[in-house]
Amino acid sequence: MDYFAFLWFLHCALLADGQVLRPKVTVSIDDSLQRLVKGGHDTDEGRHIHDFFLALAACNTIVPIVTDSSESNVRIIDYQGESPDEQALVYAAAAYGFTLIERTSGHIVIDFRGERHR
Repeated sequence: MDYFAFLWFLHCALLADGQVLRPKVTVSIDDSLQRLVKGGHDTDEGRHIHDFFLALAACNTIVPIVTDSSESNVRIIDYQGESPDEQALVYAAAAYGFTLIERTSGHIVIDFRGERHR
């Protein structure tokens, strides 16, 4: 099973430090768009899509709050912010694999395909 199929299986969860991180809100995804995201940077279209979702995940004022769940190995990411529109856009980015997992005054961390980018 590839990474994106695994994400779909876990409803957009991702593995980090032995923990499963799952956004609090599940967003329905478009299969054809997901295939384009999965295709990567091989085409201009793929690069544009990658940059678009990266911008959705990064260019906002949302603060990810990670809390425990009833399952011992699952933690929930709740995106908090003043704008419900920003929250919706960040949840959408996470649904396509661009998951905002940390924001401080000095940096942000986004997980993409199991790799953390700061």
